[in-house]
Amino acid sequence: EAKKEELESNKDELTEAANAKKEDLASAAEAKKEELECKKDELMEAANAKKDGLAATAEAKKEELESKKDELVEAANAKKEELVSAADSKKEELESKKDELTASKQEELESKKDELTEAANAKTEDLASAAEAKKEELECKKDELMEAANAKKECLAATADFRSRGKEGGTRIQ
Repeated sequence: EAKKEELESNKDELTEAANAKKEDLASAAEAKKEELECKKDELMEAANAKKDGLAATAEAKKEELESKKDELVEAANAKKEELVSAADSKKEELESKKDELTASKQEELESKKDELTEAANAKTEDLASAAEAKKEELECKKDELMEAANAKKECLAATADFRSRGKEGGTRIQ
């Protein structure tokens, strides 16, 4: 009976100790669970903060790139306008140069034409003058030949007349 009571007492003590241990373990598990929950919340907050930070950085980078893109587009458009303007200016310059050269060439051709016309007119006048001089020379030569022919004719007529008188008994002149 004493042994039985001792065993009962031991059993009660062990049960109490086991229950106390069980409560300690449950309490420790609950504390650990709360600690892990707290840690999890902290990690989640840190992750969210990191995520927010990365999102903000990404947004800032995106805005920076958009701004850079806009600047580059504006610079490209300005360069394009500058090149178009330069091309138009060069085109106008070349058109002007072409017009100048055309006008200059036209003037040169007109001048050359005038020179050739003057030279042709002078040559025509020279030829006309030479022809007139030749005509006068030939007229003079003709007159001389006519005079010589008339003189010869008169001479021959006189000679013939003289001879015919000589045959009729006229005096002969030596």
